[in-house]
Amino acid sequence: MKNINFKLLAVVLITAGLFASCGLNRMARNYDEGIRYTPETNPLENHGGQVAANVDGRVGEGYFHRNAVVELTPVLKYQDTETELETVTLRGSSTTTTGTMVNRDRITNFNMNNVVDYHPDMLNSELYIRAKLYREGREDRARELPERKVADGVIMTSQRIKKDHEGSLAPHEYEEEVIISRSADIYFAYMRHNLNWRLDLNRADEAQQKIEDLTEFILRGWELKAVDVDAWASPEGEVAFNLELSEDRAETGENYITGLFEDNEVEMPELRVEAKGEDFDGFMVKLEASNLPDKQAIANVINSQIAPAERERRIKDMTLIYEEIEELLEPLRRAEITVHAYEPKRTHEEISGLALSDPSQLDEKELLFAATLTDNPQTKLAIYRSAQELFPRSHKGFNNAAVVLLEQGDAEQAAEYLERANQLAPGNGHVQNNMGIIAAWEYDDENAMSMFEAAKAQGIDADYNIGVTQIRKGEYQAALNSFSGHTCKFNVALAQLMAGNQTQAVNTLNCAPECAQVAYLKAVIAARNNDATALYDNMRRAIELNPEMAQIAVNDLEFLDFFGQSEFQSIVL
Repeated sequence: MKNINFKLLAVVLITAGLFASCGLNRMARNYDEGIRYTPETNPLENHGGQVAANVDGRVGEGYFHRNAVVELTPVLKYQDTETELETVTLRGSSTTTTGTMVNRDRITNFNMNNVVDYHPDMLNSELYIRAKLYREGREDRARELPERKVADGVIMTSQRIKKDHEGSLAPHEYEEEVIISRSADIYFAYMRHNLNWRLDLNRADEAQQKIEDLTEFILRGWELKAVDVDAWASPEGEVAFNLELSEDRAETGENYITGLFEDNEVEMPELRVEAKGEDFDGFMVKLEASNLPDKQAIANVINSQIAPAERERRIKDMTLIYEEIEELLEPLRRAEITVHAYEPKRTHEEISGLALSDPSQLDEKELLFAATLTDNPQTKLAIYRSAQELFPRSHKGFNNAAVVLLEQGDAEQAAEYLERANQLAPGNGHVQNNMGIIAAWEYDDENAMSMFEAAKAQGIDADYNIGVTQIRKGEYQAALNSFSGHTCKFNVALAQLMAGNQTQAVNTLNCAPECAQVAYLKAVIAARNNDATALYDNMRRAIELNPEMAQIAVNDLEFLDFFGQSEFQSIVL
């Protein structure tokens, strides 16, 4: 065995260590140039209550030593708090450490992707990269590289939702136009169409009472809408003959009701006369309701005949076998006279006046309807509170008062009313929708969505409210789908902007009702487009409409590039 020159080996090892040390020192000196960081967004953005701290990294060619290891840790700093995110390890080509291998001879790209739950203090946060460099196996001798700031704060634009959820009023169910009808029959003998009051069916107490009631109804003085005269024949005769016979009977009925109006000096309204021909369906109904033991067999025989003539012959044959059949046919030979009249109603002015002066004179439907006749929120609220007092077992007054309060931004009182409404009508769709609004305002999105979906399942239009909740969850395209049919609204524009449809967002804002939030979002879009003129004009208008917008803008990193501009400062400070 050859002798080992230990001195020479020691020199080689020391020299290799010095070369490695020199390589790491060079990496430390050139860190700023050797590793570059590009944030996916700067500033960071809050989407759905989460902040994506995504950074793309690039290691330059010739920078990374083959025995080096670099640990990179993103750190989100805000207030007196810092949150360390997942560490990414870069390793030289001669190392075995777990991580992304960096080839010294070419550029290497890597990613640091992290998502953190948003906290309000993050608004003024900063994202840094903390780096640690060491030779593999010498982690105890690692050196800390200078922290590098890569992104500023968190933009909150996606969460600046307008509280314009759509409340759901319980229907008043008041009908402004109610048609009341009264009917009476004139019966005819077999194959006859002349008026015969001596006929047994016409002399019957029930028939006579209906004629009297019809006359009394005409004389009430109500506004009449129309009079219908419909006439039939029994179905055992020939079709053409029965049609002609029903026409003659219709004429008889027409003459009778016309004379009745003339005798009582009442103006005749629209008169609608129709000959119905034979009443086969009426016969089958009476057969089914009869006590005939063979009625099912009779029905089967009759229904088996396709040709009308054969069917009529079968019915006529049955009258020879069953005497009861004739009794079923007799009341089908008739003219039915129906008078339609408008039920008298209070005028809108009368209802509105009583709702405030003496609401006890109104029923619940009228009182709830009265609230729809005014645009004054306080008047509406007063009417609904009267409904609560007069109809305390109904949920409607409580629910509808809550809707007015929500429109005024009074969630606390609205919640109390909705709790009472829910006790009176558990699970009611209108109440569920409105309780969902309360939950949404309390940032309880899961509960809000559950209530909106429950309301929708009952036929309540909760789509807009669902869409607003989807914005806050970061589901922008889903929100736009829910907003289908809704235009010119701030939240629609917000969803469009977050989904990347800036042009649509601008168009929507331009037709939306003017308010501070609309002007502010226009300023945001202008800032993103580096349009200083539009930014300043819209920011002035936003602050004019709501001075609190100035304080929001001061801390809003949407305007980071304009913070140092004197004109911006003069507007917001």
